[in-house]
Amino acid sequence: MDEYVLPSEGTIADIASHIRDYTGPVLVHSRYSGVGKTTLLNMLLESYSDEYQPVKIGEHNVSSYELAAIIADEIGVGKSSSTKLTEAKIRRELEDVDQPVLIGVDEFGLNSKDTLHTIQYLNDLPNTRVLMTGMTSQWDAIGKIGSDGRAFQRRVAYDVQLEPLGFEGIDEMVRRRIATVTDHDHDQYTDVDLGPITDDALKEIHERSSGVPAVATAALSELVGLAAYRYAQVGDAEITADLASKIEYADPEADLEDFSQGDGE
Repeated sequence: MDEYVLPSEGTIADIASHIRDYTGPVLVHSRYSGVGKTTLLNMLLESYSDEYQPVKIGEHNVSSYELAAIIADEIGVGKSSSTKLTEAKIRRELEDVDQPVLIGVDEFGLNSKDTLHTIQYLNDLPNTRVLMTGMTSQWDAIGKIGSDGRAFQRRVAYDVQLEPLGFEGIDEMVRRRIATVTDHDHDQYTDVDLGPITDDALKEIHERSSGVPAVATAALSELVGLAAYRYAQVGDAEITADLASKIEYADPEADLEDFSQGDGE
C-alpha cells in the first residue's frame, strides 16, 4: 500500500467526511479493472481501524445469507439457520457497541434483490457504515434489476469514479515500487532513480497502459525480465521506448466487456 498513488487528497477527504457524517453507503467505482479500487478500500479500512471495527467482504456474488453470515462471524456473534435470524443477531449486537462497524464490500457483484435488501438492512443498522467498490458497469446494471435496484442506487450518499493515472501518477508509482526494494523512504520517492528505465520508455508505458496501474505494473515486470536477460547476454539493461512498444499490454476494460456480454450478474 506504500506504493499506492492516491487519486487526490480532496477525494480521500470527501470519502472520510461522508463516512464520518454518514447518511448512506459510499461507493468507489471505475470503468477500468486494475485502477486501484481494492487497494484504496484496504487503505481506508486500515486507516479507520482505530475509530471503526473494519469488516471486509471480498467474496464475489455472495448470496444474501452468505453476506449476513460473513458479517455475523466477523463481529463475533455467529450465523443462524436463516438470513432473517442472522440479521436479527447482528442487529442486537450492534445496538450496543462501543466501536461502530465499517463494512467494506469489495467488487460488490450485487446481482439479486435479496442481496440488495441485505446490504440495505446492514446500512440501516445502528453503528454501521458501508463502503463499496466495483466496476461502473456493475453499478449501472444494478439499476436494471428494477425498482429495488434503482432505490438502492438512490440510497448511496456519495460515489467517486476512479480514473487512470496521468503520467506523473505512473512516474510516482514506479518510483514508489523501486523505493520498496531500495533504501529509500516511500515519502521520498522523488529522490528515487528510475535506473534503466528511460523517460521515453515510461511515457510509452503510460500511453500503452492507458494509465491503469495494474496494466503498467504488469508491463514493467515483463520489461525488467527482458532487460535482465539482455544484460546477461550483452551487458545492456536499458529499458527503452522501443522495447516498451514491443510487448503486449492487457486491456483494462476487458472486465467491462466480459460483464456486458454475460448473463447480467
